[in-house]
Amino acid sequence: YQEIKTKRKQNKNFFQKLEYYDNQPIRAVGVELVNGCNLNCKYCYISAYTKKKKLLSKEKFIDILKFLEKEKDNHIIMYFAGGGEPLLNFKLLKDIPELCKTYGFKNCDFDLTTNGTILKKENLSFFKENKFTINISLDGGETINDRARIYPNGKGSFKDVFKNIKLLKENKIDFLCKTVILPDNKDIFDVFSFFEHNEIKFYFSIATNSYDNHYIPKIEDLDNFEIQMKKVSELYVKLISENKEIFSLKILEDIKRIHYGLINKISCPAGRESFFIDINGDFYTCSYHTSSKDLSIGNIYAGINYNMIKEKKWYAQDVDNYKIYKDCWMKYLCAGSCFVIKWLDNNNTEKPSEYLCKAFDIYWKAILSIYIQVYPFIIDDKNINFLENEKIEEFDFKG
Repeated sequence: YQEIKTKRKQNKNFFQKLEYYDNQPIRAVGVELVNGCNLNCKYCYISAYTKKKKLLSKEKFIDILKFLEKEKDNHIIMYFAGGGEPLLNFKLLKDIPELCKTYGFKNCDFDLTTNGTILKKENLSFFKENKFTINISLDGGETINDRARIYPNGKGSFKDVFKNIKLLKENKIDFLCKTVILPDNKDIFDVFSFFEHNEIKFYFSIATNSYDNHYIPKIEDLDNFEIQMKKVSELYVKLISENKEIFSLKILEDIKRIHYGLINKISCPAGRESFFIDINGDFYTCSYHTSSKDLSIGNIYAGINYNMIKEKKWYAQDVDNYKIYKDCWMKYLCAGSCFVIKWLDNNNTEKPSEYLCKAFDIYWKAILSIYIQVYPFIIDDKNINFLENEKIEEFDFKG
């Protein structure tokens, strides 16, 4: 607690409004290596499989580095996700670390999200050598995963992905899984049980509507989500109270946010310090926006149109700027939620998404329920999930 108070005093702007500023240092850049995918996931937010497959060229990537030249002395994260399956362009990917060094980017971290179906040993040695952060898309066990994450011929992807997850483990390559929860899934509890049983660290998010409306979740399905989250809560109360390591990183981090009293005032850095670049060199605030050229906010040759971002409000504002959230009990937990989903729902980034609001209300009440019940088991700093040496440093006190 004393450490938290000290950190807050050091950060003079902790409780001040966080305004939008042009030309902030770019901390993270999403690079679309491939437009197109080898899977046809039912809920894909950009319908990647339907796109004509295109690959980012080496020349275009070099142009991206030239645009980012002013950032080369800063720490920058390059993430490869969105648009399609990045390993379909491994030929370029394996050149990227050396290209970054050649053009003066000596402090880059690389983050890759892959569907995990086409991993090869050649990929693994490259990831290890260049210290890639690897994220594998997997929605749980075979029955659940293969309801949505399928090949174009309808065959499920689980067996191929799980085989490659074992390969990652055998080669001692750190990885995380990214999981999408469908709100109408009657077996959400089984999703969490699968990852905990197999000791696989994972993050999860709830499915949201796709840009082209081929997938639109129903708000009434969140009634099922609520029922399932009560079962999930019971699972994590049991695991934590029995001092067993838990592998749902999101649940653990959010319990810690409650425990350590951490607030969040901006939901996402997209459009501020993070941007997405497609294979044509066009900028977007987020990969969600790439489905329409009308949503582009510039390109690597003309620059970023910050005036357009501000005019359209295509960025996450300080939650205190949203008058509609003034009396919301969870505003410092969800920070106003995803501005892109709000735009897709309402064509307005300031109006709440009814769907997301209900989903977050259910989720955070579940987290609070877990916390209240496990508090007696974590207060002495002896619980394996709340060890003293993990303390607060991993959290961002800027909100």
